[in-house]
Amino acid sequence: MLETPHTGLGADSFLEYAFLRWVLTPATLPQIVARVEPQAAATIGERHYRLDYEIVGDEQRVAVELDGFQFHSSRGAFTYDRLRQNDLQASGRSIVRFSYDAIRTDVGRCVAQLQAVLALDPSLAALLVSSPVLETPEMDPDPIHALAPPPGAAAGGDQDDYFASVAEQLNQATLRDCQSEAFAALANYYGGGGNRAACVMAVGAGKTALGVAATLAFTRRRAMVVTPGSVIRGTFDRAFDPEALGNVLNGLPGGPLIPGQAPPRVLTLDRNFGPIGEVTREELLASDVIVTNFHSLGDGESPGDLLAKIDSGDVDFIVVDEAHIAAADSYQRTFAHFADARTLLMSACFQRLDGKPIDADVVYRYRLIDSIVDGNAKNLRVHRFAPDVAQTTYEMVWPDGSREEIVGRDALLELLGDERKLARVTAKSTEPMRQVMRVVRDALEGQAALLAPVKPRVLFSALGELHAAQIAEVANEFGIPAAHLHHSMGEAQIRETKARFESDAGNLQALVQLKMLGQGYDFPAICVVVPMRPYGSFSECYQFIGRGIRVIQDVRLAGQVAPAEQILDVVYHAEFGIDDHIDTIYAENDMDPLIEQIEADDESHGEGEVAGDGGAYGQPQAEAFVLFEHGTVEERIVHGPERIEQARIDRERQALAQRYADYVRSTESPVSFEQYASIIGALGS
Repeated sequence: MLETPHTGLGADSFLEYAFLRWVLTPATLPQIVARVEPQAAATIGERHYRLDYEIVGDEQRVAVELDGFQFHSSRGAFTYDRLRQNDLQASGRSIVRFSYDAIRTDVGRCVAQLQAVLALDPSLAALLVSSPVLETPEMDPDPIHALAPPPGAAAGGDQDDYFASVAEQLNQATLRDCQSEAFAALANYYGGGGNRAACVMAVGAGKTALGVAATLAFTRRRAMVVTPGSVIRGTFDRAFDPEALGNVLNGLPGGPLIPGQAPPRVLTLDRNFGPIGEVTREELLASDVIVTNFHSLGDGESPGDLLAKIDSGDVDFIVVDEAHIAAADSYQRTFAHFADARTLLMSACFQRLDGKPIDADVVYRYRLIDSIVDGNAKNLRVHRFAPDVAQTTYEMVWPDGSREEIVGRDALLELLGDERKLARVTAKSTEPMRQVMRVVRDALEGQAALLAPVKPRVLFSALGELHAAQIAEVANEFGIPAAHLHHSMGEAQIRETKARFESDAGNLQALVQLKMLGQGYDFPAICVVVPMRPYGSFSECYQFIGRGIRVIQDVRLAGQVAPAEQILDVVYHAEFGIDDHIDTIYAENDMDPLIEQIEADDESHGEGEVAGDGGAYGQPQAEAFVLFEHGTVEERIVHGPERIEQARIDRERQALAQRYADYVRSTESPVSFEQYASIIGALGS
């Protein structure tokens, strides 16, 4: 390839080299080099950006932004990018953008557009070439090569040999659309100098596969995957294991993620596997990817801590799953220790545990309704039991026989941080619990009729160990085989109880858990979730509900129950304050809460009878169950059929708009968008 002073400006990627080589070189005289600043820093308010290139004239500052991937959707996926551009424009800069495909397929237009922007400044206009000589760019059609090192980069160097080779072989075709869109957003973000990215993706969207793909593509030397506990740590451990069932490297439905490539060297560290202090620095540096949880990192003060054994430059890419807890001190210590590393924070929840937004640039957002439309998530059907009594009374029974009453939700919330007290709490009357259990039983019966032969399961949450045992006892009385899990149980008993719950041949249909099967526990057969405790934060509540959101992909349901027909029943007691959290789910999806308030009418409806038109499971209808005289149950569908259909139409329209934009750029006499849509529609039919 021809080398010029332009290509000597410096490029961190092949895309940057392509801009210098095939756009800037033919567009400008060599003297332009003195006015070009690669990887220019721009501080606007509290935001710090890095520009691919900034061209400084006497009157104009031109920011050159390079996008490795075209935007495939406009439904809020790249909000960060738009906000970034607004900031740059507000600072007085002119912005010119070129994508990998634009340079590859229409370099002449790119040169003309760059010249048109530079001509706005007299000093830059004097450096333009009057008759540009264009060359056909030597660029691979796969935009993944935008991430490759520039030609002539020293082998190894700042890029580890493994990641340098595997990044170019990444097979994006095996990813789902939402994963590919998120990957594209990350590529453009990191390519633009960003360091702290976040992807908010609904349950079922495939965050684990995205985390693996991002690790392979964006790591230069070594990556670290940090999880909040052993459940998610195990998920990533399996994802990186090429021999494990359902691994991400070779086990995705669309084929291998890195075809023909060796897997990365992965070191999984967990205190459950042995003393962390025995792991040597040499073992850490011999790995490409370190998978661990935040408990194992330590604070770096003790020589045995992982943070004491790894220098700041040893890790340059960090993936954090369940990032809503990333405000924790352990995570902040990790970010501070690896201050220059790129980070990817992933979560299904858009709020941290402390209620604040995720402390990162949200470059991609895949909402729950998007996941439902794509068949990755169940819709939510909410059953809210509203008792007639003002407040429920709970009590703590101490070993000496003394009793202490707790009245109402606020008093319960005050106990949430005191595990010693929570372990002693029980409901003084089980009648409200029984009312809720009637709804749970009816929901399970409806789910069983829909999903046969798949056995639907129910997951409860409880206040403490005694309360969990109490819930399980009531569930068994209602014919729902149940057991409870708590941290004081031995590992063997926990595994045995989970096996009885998860196996179709097992004798359990319900589990009552105490923060043991929350974030990271995915078992699609859970079709009913019952929060029997208040939650101090939305994210904690949402994580619990999310355990049942993933659709059931079972060959026995093929042709019988489509993903769009699957529903997760959420049953709760109004006094626990779950209403606000349910409303937040509505707000996250740009919806107004719709709930039909239904009064008790004991004369017209008996126990468990449906008031209204009813409707089959899988065909959402507004319904209400009226139970005795103790209270009412209101039911609502979070996303009704009309809302889902409208979301599907909107997304198809937005995808068509993107195709139309590509069409307009490729023709001199484009037809109108409506004509284009009509033509495409006719071709499709």
